Amino acid sequence: MEVDLRAIARNVEIYRECTDIPLMAVVKSDGYGHGAVEVARTALGAGATWLGVSFLAEASALRAAGIEAPILSFLLAPGEDVAAALAAEIDLPVASLADLGAIATSAQRLGLCAEVHLSVDTGLHRDGAALSAWPALVEKAAWFERCGLVHVRGIFSALAFVYEPAHPATERQLDVFDEALRVAAQAGLTGRMAHVAGTSAGLMNPRSRYDLIRVGGALYGIEAVRGRSYGLVPAMTLRSRVIATGRVEAGEGEFHGHAYRLPGTGDLGLIAVGFADGLPQAASARAQLWIAGERRPVAGTIAMSSCVADAGSAGLAVGEQVLVFGPGDRGEPTIADWAAWAGTNENEIMTNVGPRLPRRYIPAETRDSERSPAETRERGPRRPRVVVLFGGPSGEYEVSVASGATIIGRLDRDRYSVRPVRISPEGRWIPGPVDWPRGPCDPAGLAAATPDPAERAGTDHEVALAVLAGADVVVPALHGSFGEDGAVQGLMDAVGACYVGSGVAASVLGMDKDLAKRVLSASGLRVADWVLLRGADQELSDAERKRLGLPVFVKPARSGSSLGVSPVRGWERLPAALATARAQDRKVLVEQAVTGRELDVAVLEYPDGRVVASAPAEIVLTAGRREFLDYTAKYEDDQAARVLLPAPLDSELTAELRRLAVEAFVILGCRGLARVDFLLRDGVEPVFNEINTFPGFSPTSLYTRMWADAGVELSEILDALIGTALARKTGMR
Repeated sequence: MEVDLRAIARNVEIYRECTDIPLMAVVKSDGYGHGAVEVARTALGAGATWLGVSFLAEASALRAAGIEAPILSFLLAPGEDVAAALAAEIDLPVASLADLGAIATSAQRLGLCAEVHLSVDTGLHRDGAALSAWPALVEKAAWFERCGLVHVRGIFSALAFVYEPAHPATERQLDVFDEALRVAAQAGLTGRMAHVAGTSAGLMNPRSRYDLIRVGGALYGIEAVRGRSYGLVPAMTLRSRVIATGRVEAGEGEFHGHAYRLPGTGDLGLIAVGFADGLPQAASARAQLWIAGERRPVAGTIAMSSCVADAGSAGLAVGEQVLVFGPGDRGEPTIADWAAWAGTNENEIMTNVGPRLPRRYIPAETRDSERSPAETRERGPRRPRVVVLFGGPSGEYEVSVASGATIIGRLDRDRYSVRPVRISPEGRWIPGPVDWPRGPCDPAGLAAATPDPAERAGTDHEVALAVLAGADVVVPALHGSFGEDGAVQGLMDAVGACYVGSGVAASVLGMDKDLAKRVLSASGLRVADWVLLRGADQELSDAERKRLGLPVFVKPARSGSSLGVSPVRGWERLPAALATARAQDRKVLVEQAVTGRELDVAVLEYPDGRVVASAPAEIVLTAGRREFLDYTAKYEDDQAARVLLPAPLDSELTAELRRLAVEAFVILGCRGLARVDFLLRDGVEPVFNEINTFPGFSPTSLYTRMWADAGVELSEILDALIGTALARKTGMR
């Protein structure tokens, strides 16, 4: 069987020439027997923006083939599991409260928001909510939408007189549909995509077009309106060959029961195609085949795997080509002819063509270059789904929320679909809206969009897994424990999620100041001398006190934002400092203080593998406000310190700090981004202080300010980070 995809593309163009209403290419029943995947790709390339199928399995097959355009399944079986469809972003039909409740329950369990189309019965009486049930359905749908469990993308119905779009019953159905839209709007469901028109009405009844036209049989070349031609081009051609011949005398019978008797002596040819391949046996007494430039009758009954042609006196040769049906431009039988001979319609002929007949496709020339930006965004390539994690069970929860808000507000919506996911201080994952709108985002609004899971059922560990499974890229804007210590990275690695930033090993090293010092000092970088104390009882020995001297800093080994850090200028203050640090971590560092300037360097990795360091920034404490750069000085007291951008350093020292920052990044195995902090001993000798593998992105954070001073905007940073993560996933790096 041959499928001319050029015909598919031309038929889409014919509709686009008749109307500027967006088109849904209906590819149910394996694209009416033509091959759903190939037809879908061709139709989308020619200008369709949606795909329609009958069942979820058909939609899933399209997704498995890599097709990312919006897909609506028209039917949903009672009790059917929709989890996979939700994860694949397949739009679901809702015809009853039971459908709606089951979809909302599954969405809640998975932590997703279901895209649904509400179906109303306007007179077809085959599917859809009855008018008496419609108000309750739209009210409940609106409530679930406010809960973030569903989004009502569309409202639809189907017409009864599909081949007679001007029938009076059609106008009555459209009146009912308008009333259904009005009732939905009263419930708060305004501005939804309305669609009623199918193949015929889309051409002949402008009132029925609304926001989308569902094109079925016409896509494959079946004229949509009886008695009128729009120049649609049939796409399917069925060929076979003669596999045996024989001369039979006049009056002799053929096949079982000799139902066919030859009118005169002539040749019969056995053709290798039968009713198992889609030829309707009911057409046996009337069907014709195209052989040697003319139509010849089918002799007798069409069998399972073969049929017989009466060639008369013209003669036949084994191997001769037979045209069963085609476009008809040579005079050969058409699908419409076979439908008439069998007493059925063209759709049945096309969809009955069996799978044992191999398909050969003639490619179409799609016109992707002619797509508008809106069309490209709507149907492909699909924007990567970016999930931004923020919050988390650490002392840096508020800082993380601020970082998340900044990132979400600056991600380019033309490039990414963005979903915020808050992790509560108790560790609960709370998904926000599926496609957060573009524009500024503030921490308070972000938190309000992700209400506490104590008020919602089903937000357990399944939600975390579903969130990660539904993301193309995860941005873990989490600071401190769980966010930067390798815990969430391990979870993401376990489920195969693609994410921004360092992996487990580098996150563990970066978070643990003791381990980072050991690795970097072994590699030749200068670090301040230190002693590690484990457990609640270990103390600093006299020899260690003598070696370190005063002053010292006492630090939790695995904490960020200077939480739990204390300066000790007299040994009598050591017990209190140890208690403060141990409240954050059982591993504690007592570190020799370095007298000098404090300098930070931002590091960014690009998708092509380049690792670039910014010019250093210097943090200068305001005299008399804070003893050192603690949490308050960083986030709460904007007068505690000032930042010099760039730091006033000579070119050689600037280059050395940038080189050391990249070296530390590479040695520790970091990815994506980091901020590397140094102390400049006596103003000349760089000493590694610590590394932050996911620095803050709040408006006051140094990381983004350093890059902004270098002329690198935040949106460019985010593009680089996401591109680097995707490059690692695809093996391009």
